Amino acid sequence: MSKGWFFKTILIYELIAFLVWNILVRTEADFEQWAYDNIHTIAYIWWATTLLVVTLSFVIQWSLNKWRIRARLRLLKDPRKPGGKQ
Repeated sequence: MSKGWFFKTILIYELIAFLVWNILVRTEADFEQWAYDNIHTIAYIWWATTLLVVTLSFVIQWSLNKWRIRARLRLLKDPRKPGGKQ
């Protein structure tokens, strides 16, 4: 897995979280006060979830390499191409 893929995954995750955050802020009248009162909880949940996704990505990458699944997938011939060549 390239670093570019990992960076894109984090950016997509953060973009989704940002969009959800903005939807919540604009739909709840007293959400701003609640967020002000619970900012430490929000930050903890945000960072813990981000680190969980990062850790899960690394475990999946490690597992694919350890069990050589990625190498086996590369050996499969592409049925879309004429002659089945890669």
